[in-house]
Amino acid sequence: MLGSPVWRGVAPFAFAGGLLLGGVLSAFGFLVIGSVLRPLLPAVVPAGLVTGWLITLVLREFGLLRFPLPQNARLVPETVFRHGPVFGPLQFGLEMGTGLRTYVTSGLPYAALVLLALFASPLTALLTGLAFGAGRSVMTFGVRWHGPPGAWDAAWLRHSRLLTALLCLAFALAQTSVIVGP
Repeated sequence: MLGSPVWRGVAPFAFAGGLLLGGVLSAFGFLVIGSVLRPLLPAVVPAGLVTGWLITLVLREFGLLRFPLPQNARLVPETVFRHGPVFGPLQFGLEMGTGLRTYVTSGLPYAALVLLALFASPLTALLTGLAFGAGRSVMTFGVRWHGPPGAWDAAWLRHSRLLTALLCLAFALAQTSVIVGP
């Protein structure tokens, strides 16, 4: 579908804008939830929850634990494109950017949500949402421009263990810097 004529002109950029907006909306939703929970928890509990959850998800990423993650395991319907070359892709991106209406291939964003809910400021929530949307955009444009169909998937399979390790390390470092502070 990404190679179809509907992805020409402004459509890819409207889609990316929707991904960014969806990521920010989700991040602020979890910030609000966390703002209600934080005052109810003793000071050491959030750090323990976030650390335990990240360890669990890292073990899942490497296949040492197997359990399903909450997701709405269906794709956004192509009928959103009836809204035209800007608003259709924008809606499609918004729905994917929230992470609430599509497949989730990694558990690491779930680590970010718990960290966001229990430790984030509004600025951190904004940056986290933008990072999530940007990450999805990079993947989308990478697949589109990486070469012939299947080349991106083949490259991912060749390097998936290393990329998974690097992403897990990045999440662990980010979590530590948030919990411990600068």
